[in-house]
Amino acid sequence: MENLKNTAVKTTMEFDVPARDLWDAITNPSHFKKWYFHIPHFTTTVGESFDFYESEARKYLHHCTVLELEKGRKFVHSWEHPEQSEGSSIVTWLVEPIDDHHSRLTLIHEGVESFSEAGPDFTPENYQKGWDSIIKTSLRNYLHLIEKLHFSININATKEKVWKTLWDMESYKIWTAPFGEGSSYKGDIALNSRVHFLTPEGNGVYSDVIFFKEHSLVVFRHVGNVRNCEELEIDNESRHWTGCFEVYRLVEINENTTELEVEVDVTDAHIEFMKKKFPLSLEKVKELSEK
Repeated sequence: MENLKNTAVKTTMEFDVPARDLWDAITNPSHFKKWYFHIPHFTTTVGESFDFYESEARKYLHHCTVLELEKGRKFVHSWEHPEQSEGSSIVTWLVEPIDDHHSRLTLIHEGVESFSEAGPDFTPENYQKGWDSIIKTSLRNYLHLIEKLHFSININATKEKVWKTLWDMESYKIWTAPFGEGSSYKGDIALNSRVHFLTPEGNGVYSDVIFFKEHSLVVFRHVGNVRNCEELEIDNESRHWTGCFEVYRLVEINENTTELEVEVDVTDAHIEFMKKKFPLSLEKVKELSEK
């Protein structure tokens, strides 16, 4: 049992919603299908089971049996991968009220080492990354009304040319002008780099590059605000959105055509602004790349 505790995966997150809303989000299928998985026959009845796949491609069957329920506070179920492993683990969801408008979720996944024979996709490190992403990004975005917007455009140019247009400073200032004249960035577009996205006054956000493949993919995780070119500590305002992603992906259609795909997490207050401005910016990228 001690070994089980040592290998347990754990993630904790505070949310700007009451505990009852957090509980509904993790136990009501009409809510969690929007941020978690689609589970057709979900149940919270102790002793009953439910199954689901990780995606519509029916990858990785999950079999779960409800072990314990304290309504509004605690939900415990087994977690198995019967098509890949004979192992078994336990997932515990704990909901705590902080005050009338804030709550905390702690998720503990014990026994993941029992799936070791299933291959590299089933390591404790992968479970930690997966749960962190699910709880700290997907669930947080859902509860905080942060929407993932998708944009794309076909450009008659190579991936290398489009990439240069995106991140060369002079062209960057041109294609980002619809968001604000004089926009710029400081830092390297490279894995594990810290980048400041700035207005001419030196205000903006600072972000980390968490995935990077030159000419193909860059993923920014936004961290906090910048004022007068200085990084600010995470406060109540930035805590609401810290960890949001912005993704730029280049897909080669043929040797002279590239599809530029953008995904961006946007707070409720900025959704309409982004829907209006991003298409204008992508048209600028297309125009500059095709010259």
